[in-house]
Amino acid sequence: MTNQVNSSDAISSSDSTDIAIPRAGRFWLVLIFEIPSVICSIFILYHFLACRSLRRALYNHVFIAIVLINLIVELTDVPWTLKFYQSSTVRSVAHSLCIAWVYANEGLYITITLLVAWATVERHILIFHNQWITTKKQIILIHVLPLVIILVYGFGYNFIMIVFPPCQNTFDYTQIRCGDPLCIYGSQVASLWDVIIHDLTPAIIIIFFSLALLVRVVRKKRSMHRPMHWHKHRKMTIQLLSISLLYLIIYIPFLLLEFIHSCGVSEEFGADFVLYGNFFACFGNLLLPFVCAGSLPELVKKIRPTVPCWRCQGRISPLESYSMAQTTGRKVIRLPVIVKQ
Repeated sequence: MTNQVNSSDAISSSDSTDIAIPRAGRFWLVLIFEIPSVICSIFILYHFLACRSLRRALYNHVFIAIVLINLIVELTDVPWTLKFYQSSTVRSVAHSLCIAWVYANEGLYITITLLVAWATVERHILIFHNQWITTKKQIILIHVLPLVIILVYGFGYNFIMIVFPPCQNTFDYTQIRCGDPLCIYGSQVASLWDVIIHDLTPAIIIIFFSLALLVRVVRKKRSMHRPMHWHKHRKMTIQLLSISLLYLIIYIPFLLLEFIHSCGVSEEFGADFVLYGNFFACFGNLLLPFVCAGSLPELVKKIRPTVPCWRCQGRISPLESYSMAQTTGRKVIRLPVIVKQ
């Protein structure tokens, strides 16, 4: 999810060493998050696909796609970025690598963004209009088809625009991602399409439908007075809002700046923010698996025994535990008291 401000060609081509963090520091900072993030992504996908209940749940399908595509970014864009921080240049088969690097960064980011936007809409259907997806035909039309369309569009559109553009890309092998050489954005129509369809519209959808979902769930829960009935819906809401919040915190400032530039404000405005933002934006990819795992109680239960600080909490010590008597009428119930070690 490492988006760049496409309208800021001059700024995007600036050397990322302009930021105060040295390349060695950036290398280790990203690497520290990269390794556990990849492990967490594989763990999530394994349990999503291995557990039948998680795999069959409709509300998990879009997030399986998001985590899978994000893992591809973590295995391509992030390692290539780390390599660049080490060597300060793009080596090997430079032209092919530049194409693949830009596609992994730009194309996969757009696909993930569209999937997150669709997830915010689909949650309303799954929670409040589940009668729309009771038959196999309805599931295909309302659930499967939109997901397939987004994936085909995301991969196909960017493959054409990046790999086979109607113009000539100019690569700079001394800059990160070869200088983001997308000549297609020199076209006003293509640039406007990218801003509206890939940036502004998904952002508006995510903000509006996420807030609307939160309000509707709270109001419905109060009116139903049945918290247990809404346990699954609360879980789906937390899962969506966690990822939406991560997206909005990291990428909304980019979109606001891009909108300001499109209104005629000089691209020098916010230039420093772009330089720092282009670096820290990669943490959207690195943090996504942890946010996704933390929003799923089933995964938290599986992870908890493997984490020492969680495993020791709430452990009953056979030497230090004791019983207390609780009298209820004529019955005496002895309850074990948990003593934390």
